[in-house]
Amino acid sequence: MDKKIILKLINREAVMVWDSLCEIYPMLTKFDCPKFELNGRLWRTAGMCYQDESRIELGYKFFLEKSTRNTMIDVILPHEIIHQADFNLFGESEKNCGHGVKWAEIMVNYGLDADPYHTMEIKR
Repeated sequence: MDKKIILKLINREAVMVWDSLCEIYPMLTKFDCPKFELNGRLWRTAGMCYQDESRIELGYKFFLEKSTRNTMIDVILPHEIIHQADFNLFGESEKNCGHGVKWAEIMVNYGLDADPYHTMEIKR
């Protein structure tokens, strides 16, 4: 898949996730949805949220594999966006790489398990 097509898909899905979070947490309407980049060097970590910059990097290679593409959109994308929402709502994230109590609460309220790890594998 072409990077431009993937980014278009990510941005479309991200807006839907952000809008849903804004319904759950109306204070989020003061903030914009984070910006997204694809990173070809990520192969163990599926995504990283740079909260101070409101920017998220997602592993490009995970989108190339059909077996991991849906998980990237349905789980990893909201997981990373929720890191940003946690920061916007509550400030600096708690310990454990931002997988603290408030992050977990937002994940559950959004409808996902508060699991900080993924089990996806890609070929290097």
